[in-house]
Amino acid sequence: MRPARPPLAEYTWDDFIALDEDDPRELVCGDLVEIEVPGLRHEHAVGVIGFELCRWCLAHKAGRVLLSGYKIRIDDHHGVMPDAQVYRRGNPARLEEAGLTEGRPDLAVEVVSPSSGRYDRVRKLQWYAGLGVPEYWVVDPNERSLWRLVLQGDHYVVAQVHEEAETFRPESFPGLEIPLATLWDSPEEPPAP
Repeated sequence: MRPARPPLAEYTWDDFIALDEDDPRELVCGDLVEIEVPGLRHEHAVGVIGFELCRWCLAHKAGRVLLSGYKIRIDDHHGVMPDAQVYRRGNPARLEEAGLTEGRPDLAVEVVSPSSGRYDRVRKLQWYAGLGVPEYWVVDPNERSLWRLVLQGDHYVVAQVHEEAETFRPESFPGLEIPLATLWDSPEEPPAP
C-alpha cells in the first residue's frame, strides 16, 4: 500500500467519494491509500459469497447485498470499500449513490489478499466495530479459512471458524449454506471455441 498525500492538506470523505469508480484507493488517516488490485482467487471468492448472499436475501426478502466498490464512511478521514456488505430490511442506514454516509451495514465481508491481512484483521476490524457492524466475516483464500466474528459490546468475538471443505452455516442467516470448497476451487475454464 502506498499512501498519497496532498501537499498542504489531508484528504477527506468528500475527496474519497469523488474518486473515479475504478480507483482502488481507500481513505486511511487522511491519506488516499492504494489497495492491492484483487487477483483471481480473491475475485472468485467475492463472487461466490456475493452470489450466495444475494440468493439468500432474495429468497427471504431480507434486504440487499452490495459488492466491492460501495464506500462506507468511518469518519471524515477514513473510508473503506468492503468486498461484500449486507443491509437487512429495516436497517435505517442512509445509502446514497456515492456511498454510505450515515449508519452501518449488518454484515461486512473482507476477502484477504496477500498484502491486506493485517489491514483487514486489525484496522478494518476496529473500524467496523466502532461503527457497530453486528457481524464481520474474514475470508482467507490462501489459508482456506472463513472467520465469522460477531460484535459483543464494542469488540468482536469469534463465533465460528471454518476451514478447507467444511460447509459454512451462519446462525444469523438461517438456511444459508456455503460449501467452502466453492470459494477455494474454481471450476475449470471453459474450452476455447
